[in-house]
Amino acid sequence: MSQTPKDGNVIFLNFGVKRRVDSAEETGGPAVEATAPPTYSPAAMRVFNAAVRQTDVARAKRGHEYATQGRVLDLTPVPMGMRADVAGSQNEPFRVNLHLPRRSTRDIEQALHSLVGTAGSVEAMRKGDIEDDVLDVLVCSEPGEIRFTCDCPDGVRVCKHAVALAERAAALIDADPTIVLTMRGVTLSSLEDRKRRAAQDLARENAEPGSRYFWAGRKLPELPRPKVAPMIEDSDIDLLHSAMQTVSFTNIDQLRAVSDIEDLYDALTRR
Repeated sequence: MSQTPKDGNVIFLNFGVKRRVDSAEETGGPAVEATAPPTYSPAAMRVFNAAVRQTDVARAKRGHEYATQGRVLDLTPVPMGMRADVAGSQNEPFRVNLHLPRRSTRDIEQALHSLVGTAGSVEAMRKGDIEDDVLDVLVCSEPGEIRFTCDCPDGVRVCKHAVALAERAAALIDADPTIVLTMRGVTLSSLEDRKRRAAQDLARENAEPGSRYFWAGRKLPELPRPKVAPMIEDSDIDLLHSAMQTVSFTNIDQLRAVSDIEDLYDALTRR
C-alpha cells in the first residue's frame, strides 16, 4: 500500500509542475557571483558582472564554457557597446550585442574633463586605473544598466551567448582599457589632445595673480620609469673595439679603452 506524500518525503509531488526560469531571482537563490581572474581591471569587471549578475547559474556556466572554447567570433568594439558572433548548437553563429546605457553629451564631456583633470590620468587609464565616477558614466553604474541582445531562440534577458560575449569583452578591456573610450566614440589621441589643452589652461590658471596654486602647486605625476637595459652586453662589442681603434695607438691601448668603458658603465649603473 502506497503512503501519502509528506513534507519530509521528497518526491516529485512536493515540487509541483516544472516551470522554466529566466533569472537567478526566480529560483529563490542569490544572483550569480561568478569568479573572474583577479587581474581584471575595474572597467572589465563591470562588463563581466553586467552579464553574470543578470542571469542564472546554468547559463553563466555554459557561457563561460563557450568563452573558453573559442566560440566568440569577430568580437568588435562599436559605438555604444560591442558585437560578436557566438557559435552555438546550430549551423550558423548567433549575432550578440552588448549595449551600454545612454548618456547625455554633457555627462560624457564632464567624465572626460574629470579624466584629464588629474596628473598622470591618461597613463593611469592605459593601466586600467580609472575613477569610479568616470566608470559610472563611461561603462555603467550598476549591472542592470547594460543590455544584451541575441538572435538565439532563448528569449531571456541574458542568454549563455551573451555571457560568453561579456567574458571575452571583459578580457579585451582588461588587456586594453582604452577600449572603454572606443565604445563611447572617443579616441585616445583626442583624449591626449584634451589633456594637452587642459595642461595649458591649468598653467595659465596657476599663473594668475592670487591663485592658491601659485606657491603650493598641484599634485605632480609619477616620475617616469625608463627601462634599464644592459647596453654593454646587448651591444655589438666588435663595433666598440672598432671605434676604439680610431683613438688607440696599439691593440693594448684599444683593449684598455674598452675595459675602461665597461668599468665606467658598471659604476654608473650599479645600484
